[in-house]
Amino acid sequence: MRQTPLLLQWSEDVKCTPIPTRKKPTDMTFSHPAVRVLAGFTAAAAATLALASSAAAEPSGKLIETTCSYQQVDAALQAEAPQLADRLHSRPEAQSKVQELLALPVPERRDRVQGFLDRNPDVRAAVERRRSTPEGQETVAKLNRIAETCHNY
Repeated sequence: MRQTPLLLQWSEDVKCTPIPTRKKPTDMTFSHPAVRVLAGFTAAAAATLALASSAAAEPSGKLIETTCSYQQVDAALQAEAPQLADRLHSRPEAQSKVQELLALPVPERRDRVQGFLDRNPDVRAAVERRRSTPEGQETVAKLNRIAETCHNY
């Protein structure tokens, strides 16, 4: 019997639970778009705080701090990062998690992200590794553009 690696799924109480996947055991990816977006939010937040270095992920930054609605962020996401928007739209549960996160007041949103990272140091480490790559820095730049332009939608 072929053993499959585990990926992380964002559950109702914002904890990661393992889900099986068919990816190679060496792949470190996030299959759930809400976790990807959360990781992206965290990476964007750290970039906003001069993340070019390898500082720890912080639950602050442009998308965590935004006053844009989910609809505005979604429209900006479609314009600035259509592939990420497609991944998010293909998973309604992830969409509802992102909506729920963006509906929170900024301080509570910050606390929720911090709590998630505190409970999941493996996710924090993966975010830190990812954002130090060229692809991660590109994602940070896209998410910053989304935060900067979402008020236009």
